[in-house]
Amino acid sequence: MPVISGLRSMSSTIPISIDTRNHEVARQALDAGATIINDVSGLRSQEMIDLVLDRKVPVCIMHMLGKPKTMQQNPSYRNVVNEVSTELLSTAQQLIDAGHNPNNICLDPGIGFGKTLQHNIELLRGWEELRGEHDFSILWGVSRKSMIGQLTDQSSTDDRLYGTLGVAAYAHQVGIDWLRVHDVQAHTDLLKVMQILD
Repeated sequence: MPVISGLRSMSSTIPISIDTRNHEVARQALDAGATIINDVSGLRSQEMIDLVLDRKVPVCIMHMLGKPKTMQQNPSYRNVVNEVSTELLSTAQQLIDAGHNPNNICLDPGIGFGKTLQHNIELLRGWEELRGEHDFSILWGVSRKSMIGQLTDQSSTDDRLYGTLGVAAYAHQVGIDWLRVHDVQAHTDLLKVMQILD
C-alpha cells in the first residue's frame, strides 16, 4: 500500500491497476490510490463484484480455468474461443445489468491460465468474439510467457522478448486495446514506429 500511495502522490492522473483476487486487498488498494481492479479469477467472488459496483471503478475481468495450482493440469475445452468468450461476456453483462458502465470493463482471455499452446493461439486469433455487443476493451498478457518459449524454442524467460514483441506487433495490427508487458521501453519503441508507419 505504501508503494501505491507513493505513486499516487507523484501523479493524480496516471491510472494504477491492482492485480488481485482478494476483495479486501483491492479495497485497500483503491483507498491508497489505485484506480483499476484486475481480477485474474474473473470476478468469481461476490464481494469483489460488490466492490466494483460500489466504487464504480474500471475493472479487467480475466479468464482462468480452475485454480492457479491446478489450472495447467490437462486443460480441456470443446471450443476454447467460444467458452472463454461466453464466460467473460456473461460476467461483464452481470455488471452492466447492475448499473456498471460498459466503458469501464476490459476483458482478458487469460493466456496461459488453464490453456495449452493451441488454446492460446486460438484465443489470440479469435479475439474479435470477446468484443461482444458492447465493444469491450481487450487486454492481452502474453509477455515472456511459456507459449512464447514454445513458439520460439526459448526455455529461458530472458530470451523471450523478441517473440513477445511479435505478439505486440500483431496486437497493434488487429486493434487490441491493452498489453500487459515486462519490457516497457522495447514495446514503446516498437509501437511508436508502427504507429508512424500506419
